[in-house]
Amino acid sequence: MLRLACCVGSGREERRKQHLPDSTVDSSASQSEIQNRIAGKEGVFATTRWSVVLSAGDNSEPGRAALETLCQVYWFPVYALVRARGFEVEVARDFTQEFFSRMLSRDGLSKARRERGRFRSFLAQSVKNFLADQWDKARAQKRGGGQVLLSIEAEAAEGRYLEGVDGVTPEQMFDRAWAEQLLAEARRRLEMEYTEAGRGEILRILDQLGDPNEPTLVEESARLSLPVNTLKSHLHRARLRHGTLLRELIAETVATPVEVEAELRALVEALSS
Repeated sequence: MLRLACCVGSGREERRKQHLPDSTVDSSASQSEIQNRIAGKEGVFATTRWSVVLSAGDNSEPGRAALETLCQVYWFPVYALVRARGFEVEVARDFTQEFFSRMLSRDGLSKARRERGRFRSFLAQSVKNFLADQWDKARAQKRGGGQVLLSIEAEAAEGRYLEGVDGVTPEQMFDRAWAEQLLAEARRRLEMEYTEAGRGEILRILDQLGDPNEPTLVEESARLSLPVNTLKSHLHRARLRHGTLLRELIAETVATPVEVEAELRALVEALSS
């Protein structure tokens, strides 16, 4: 059974904490500059999970494992899109289970290879096709053959979904959920890195910036016995690292370096809609 990466906290609280990383999108960057940013040490685009899926054979275990990892992280946008299409909570949960059951099957892997494109676009279109062509058939059968494929925290998922319902279209809901999930996962990885390095206080201070009820930077620097400029430098590096992690996450869902900038622009647009 897959254990899904789910941010169970309040969506508004997550958005408050997830400052859009510094220099997330650079509209003036050339293709060569973009490629250099995303490239590995040898100057070639690193093999990503999505590129593994696209190059895998029908029975490829690496391809299926890569697709499974992507599904673990990005299941919530699928749930949100199904709910936004008008399905009730229980039905949406069951359809999400069934959708991923098919996605991770041999036929699903083959379809991913045929469709190409970006993972976000592929996933959204696949859900639409599933709901349009398969929902009545799936409803009449025992979904997933009785096997619980995904561990969906239904209450947390529904809470996140309801916080985002404000007159947006199902497609906008999907893109917003996708963007927020990317930010949440980047933030989770950042917290893991900083906690393991014993630097969790830096992120705590970063989160409280601008809050009049919290200590000032001068007060925090005195408490940590650091010069104010040193503390500011640590905070700036944390923001930059968050941006790097976000780019790395997006790079896992596209096949070429130049697509990263396009997905970053789509992320910013989704969060502003």
